[in-house]
Amino acid sequence: MILKVGFDIGGVISKYPAEFKAMMQALQAGGAEVFIITDMPRETSLRTLQENGFEFVPGDHVLNADYDAHGEDCKAVLLKERGIHIHVDDLPGYCAHTDAISLFLWPNTEKPYYHDDFKTESVTFGRSKKSRPR
Repeated sequence: MILKVGFDIGGVISKYPAEFKAMMQALQAGGAEVFIITDMPRETSLRTLQENGFEFVPGDHVLNADYDAHGEDCKAVLLKERGIHIHVDDLPGYCAHTDAISLFLWPNTEKPYYHDDFKTESVTFGRSKKSRPR
């Protein structure tokens, strides 16, 4: 089995870029496939990853969830489609409703949503909607 691990950008990679970069590269070196799973628009996510030195993640492993179509299940849809085994996120709803092992990054109010070293010129973080559709 080839292990597949997904990482969110906002509040995860953006908050701890050096640590997650090292983890992702170590996973790749060990034979795992690393994915980015974000609710950002595709061009924004690709540009943000490149600006911050995460271009080692192949473009076809950058997955952009459709919140408007699936609500908080939007990342679960991608995890299932791609057979991703583990996912790291900071939003509880995005860690639910999936068969993947969900690793939740708890908020740390002493650290900003994105690290001082994380370039955010082309990014606006935040979600306009928070609840699951009924």
